[in-house]
Amino acid sequence: MKKLFSIAGVLAVLIFVVLILLKPQTCINSVISGLILCGRVIIPALYPFTFCVLFILKSGTLEKLKIPEPVCIFLLSLIGGYPLGAKMLNDSEIAPKTASVMLNFCVNAGPAFIILSVGNGVFHSQKIGILLYFAHLLPSVIMAFFFRKKLKFSTESKARKRPNIIDNFVLSASESASTLISICSFVILFSVICEYIKLLPALTPLTLFLEVSNGIMASRNIYLISFLLGFGGICIWAQVFSLSKKLRCNYFQFILCRIFHATLSAAITFLFIKIFKITLPTLSNGKFFVYSPFSQGVSVGISLIITAIILIISLCNKNFAGNMLEDIV
Repeated sequence: MKKLFSIAGVLAVLIFVVLILLKPQTCINSVISGLILCGRVIIPALYPFTFCVLFILKSGTLEKLKIPEPVCIFLLSLIGGYPLGAKMLNDSEIAPKTASVMLNFCVNAGPAFIILSVGNGVFHSQKIGILLYFAHLLPSVIMAFFFRKKLKFSTESKARKRPNIIDNFVLSASESASTLISICSFVILFSVICEYIKLLPALTPLTLFLEVSNGIMASRNIYLISFLLGFGGICIWAQVFSLSKKLRCNYFQFILCRIFHATLSAAITFLFIKIFKITLPTLSNGKFFVYSPFSQGVSVGISLIITAIILIISLCNKNFAGNMLEDIV
């Protein structure tokens, strides 16, 4: 079976190569669109929260407050953004088997993305953004409650040497940049894949479940958007699996939990709208994430160049940050 999947993967990549050769302009446009999506939505929504969460964890403040590490990770995963929970679990001292169970309810979209990008951007309503955010968080809280009996934590914790505030600032910024580079690479790749899938109209609905930002871009229905936020998309799953290599992840259980999360999020959204009698705005045919690669103006071009420079510097300093971390720890 493993060999069969390997062959299928190689064939899929070869087909992808052929499509790029046949329609290179589609690849170019979708890569630029993916870069703009990262620069205008992904990085602004995730980077500040990622930095803050990592800075708090590395400071050791939560340990001094006697807050258990699993509780810290769960709470921070609710505000940090999709893949950050996986990174925190992977870097934690929690047993891999227990951490893999926590992974089922520690994968959540951040408030900046849901409230600002989706709420304000799509529906022009911060109130709807807040509604979607709480409808998104409640399934994770419910799953944490039901999985609690499978969680076994050690009461002993190893004393760890913490970096000083300056080193903590540098390390948190560097690791946040490294994490965002990984995330953006997935987003760009899946932006290209989605564009080639759209060449076959019958397969276009599949793009909704590949990458959440592009899925929201293609949807104007609040219940479907709520579902997609809980589902996350294959792109988010790939990021989660990439950042949680040390965990004994149960992939089948993880996928079932994403479907449960998505379905319950949509149901809670429906209930909230009925209970609070929220009137949904009439949406125009325009799309929120409108990214026409060659019509964004000089400002967007300059922004892309600055973003590229920052990413290159971050990559060049990756080894330096890693050596610094080893010296501190």
